[in-house]
Amino acid sequence: MNEAQINSKKNAGIIFFLGGLLFAYTAYRAIVLSITWDEAYSYLQYVRNEIIIPDKYEQMDANNHILNTWLNIQFTRFFGVSEFVLRTPSLFAHLFFLFFSYKLVRDFQTRWLIVASFLILNLNPYVLDFFSLSRGYAMSLGLMMGSIYFLYAFIKEGFKAKHAFVSCIFAALATTANFVVLNYFIVSYGLIFLMTGYQLLKGDKTVIQKTVQLFAQMILPTVVVFISLFLLLPIALKLKEAGALFYGGNKGFWTDTFSSITDRSFYELGYNYWFQRFAKGFVILIALAGSVFVGWKQVTKKTNEHNLFLGALLLLLGLCSLSTIVQHYLFETLYMLDRTAMFLVVLFNLTLVFFINELCKENRKSAIVSYVSCLFLVYHFVMSFNFNYVLEWKSNADVKEMLSDLEKIKSIPKQKKSINICAPLSFVQSINYYRAANNLTWINTVERSAEINLLSDYLYIEPKQYAGKNMDSLEIMNVYPLTNNILAKPKSPPDYSRIRFSEKLNFENTEGEKYVIDEKVEYSQGFNYTVNDSITPDRNGEVVFSAEIMAESIFKSNLYVIISFDNANGLYEWKRAFIKDYIVRNNEWMDVRFSVPVPKNCLVGDQLKCYIWNPNKHKLFVKEMEIKWLSKP
Repeated sequence: MNEAQINSKKNAGIIFFLGGLLFAYTAYRAIVLSITWDEAYSYLQYVRNEIIIPDKYEQMDANNHILNTWLNIQFTRFFGVSEFVLRTPSLFAHLFFLFFSYKLVRDFQTRWLIVASFLILNLNPYVLDFFSLSRGYAMSLGLMMGSIYFLYAFIKEGFKAKHAFVSCIFAALATTANFVVLNYFIVSYGLIFLMTGYQLLKGDKTVIQKTVQLFAQMILPTVVVFISLFLLLPIALKLKEAGALFYGGNKGFWTDTFSSITDRSFYELGYNYWFQRFAKGFVILIALAGSVFVGWKQVTKKTNEHNLFLGALLLLLGLCSLSTIVQHYLFETLYMLDRTAMFLVVLFNLTLVFFINELCKENRKSAIVSYVSCLFLVYHFVMSFNFNYVLEWKSNADVKEMLSDLEKIKSIPKQKKSINICAPLSFVQSINYYRAANNLTWINTVERSAEINLLSDYLYIEPKQYAGKNMDSLEIMNVYPLTNNILAKPKSPPDYSRIRFSEKLNFENTEGEKYVIDEKVEYSQGFNYTVNDSITPDRNGEVVFSAEIMAESIFKSNLYVIISFDNANGLYEWKRAFIKDYIVRNNEWMDVRFSVPVPKNCLVGDQLKCYIWNPNKHKLFVKEMEIKWLSKP
């Protein structure tokens, strides 16, 4: 074994050790971090209902990252539901990212430049957050890094068609993971096409021969692009029509995209104003200096595969940025904000390390830029290191702990058999995830509450809801130091112990002593009660539904319990519980408990309706159903 091979093995050993530490960090966080709002929504709406492509698009459907959803469906089928299982695809994406980032820098000038460059590519704490989350962003970055590596191989190894094809495959998969990298996909394909054509033009063959050769080399990448666009563009257009692409800004590329992603990368660590300005200026300086360097090499005819790849990175960074500006003006799309612009961070970091490596070939002292950048990023990573939260959804960090605390101290009213939690929108999906995943059916499905509702059994509220209000009526159970979120309950909870009205459906006389809801039944038998002053004079109460149910398949139990209130003007209150939340095992009878407060505007003559809704034509067996109207004694 010669010296070069020995050095290569040592370099690989160092990188393997550092990469292993980074992967251990993201993997442990994937296990312990509380589920975030977006993760929970994706699971509840798409994964557990096995919806990859919705039949009808709605405003929140951009939350469905297609490849991530498909993989989550497969993983949860085999391994059950947990934070770690849902986040496993992102951890595989992190391995891709680590592997291909090393492959890209392993031939740099010196060992320490390789190490510094690898760390620059991998130590952004904001990017690392997403490798511990069940979101498509992580997968798109891991796959994009694979695409960039094969673009590098395409340039470095003589423009071979196989590398172009694989690069496009990775880019296409990255786009299915998250549509924000569609610009990268199109731009990278365009660069491959132009470089292939340019190389053929330099030959001495006829125009027809060159055209045939270009067609032969580009046929597979072109097929990948056209198939991908044929499948993905209609989805993107339907999302736009549904108003689902609402996350973004309209102030400008600098403010919305550049400043938001750089500010997120600072991870709220409180660096002073001038340092932050310097960091942003450094990004612009590297982009401009790199462009001048590549241009000078082209003018002086000293272009080689290395600085040509640097030029390709600069074009990717520049054209992806420019394309978002053009799209904003042509199609009125919003500018990318923070997490949607993470792929630009990856492109810049690659530009930086390849530019410094090219400078080192002429002046070894240039490596100081990478070393200083690396030292700062190590310090920055250490200061942001935590096992408690991710920056983007920091307010969700205590949800799992809160529910654990609540399970220990809960007091469930006897007649209700379940409790209501008052919570703002920012907590709703996370609480409902744990309610479903951990079978916490003693909690009713949580819906957003803009105001503090003292008729709830418990409250989990943000500090801004608590501040400036008279909270003498609340008993504080716990304040969580990281977020200052508050778990509380009313000091004088309502006493709904009197049954004003009750009705039961018993199916003992039906075939098999059970009621069957199948593909022919969309709305089950149920209850219809007209509010009556003589029976329910006090509308300050709660409606309680209970049933005994059984499903043949957990995966095909997507039905809903509906409790609604109507008046002469139509429906004015509608609450639902997910039958799937109560199904733990196939072919086993389970209890459903669900209660909702009587609306404050409920009047005599209004209609209370309760039934099981089966929009997905699944099958459910019901032994009995009961409804009660509870109020004060």
